[in-house]
Amino acid sequence: MDTGAPGHAGQVVRRLPTVIAVAVVAGALAACSGPNPATHFCEDYGEAVGKLYVDAANYEAAPAEFSATAAAAMDDLSRLRAPDDQLRRALDSARFALTVFSEDASLADFLSRTDFAQDDVVKSCAEHGVELKPAAG
Repeated sequence: MDTGAPGHAGQVVRRLPTVIAVAVVAGALAACSGPNPATHFCEDYGEAVGKLYVDAANYEAAPAEFSATAAAAMDDLSRLRAPDDQLRRALDSARFALTVFSEDASLADFLSRTDFAQDDVVKSCAEHGVELKPAAG
């Protein structure tokens, strides 16, 4: 009997570890090439800050709404964790820019004169393939 013939039980058993190893490597590669890790962070940032830019333009008509939005945005930003150094630096810069104003009116004025697309995090997210727009008003 030829135990070296293709399809023989001895050949199949010897190849089984190789097949398993290939399957494990393929699974690991699929897991590593998953979704962009910046996507979740950027979308959360966009939700937190996008409405703030929109409400800033309407500060004169609804200052209480802006104040509530600003408080919620700062709360949300305190919980955000950037997935890499570039986004972390951008987030630190954005947090600083939002906290240097002691009054909501000053922050609203600053944001209403600022282009959302020029926000450090928005630009970094774009470099990561995630486009953010201010929230609908």
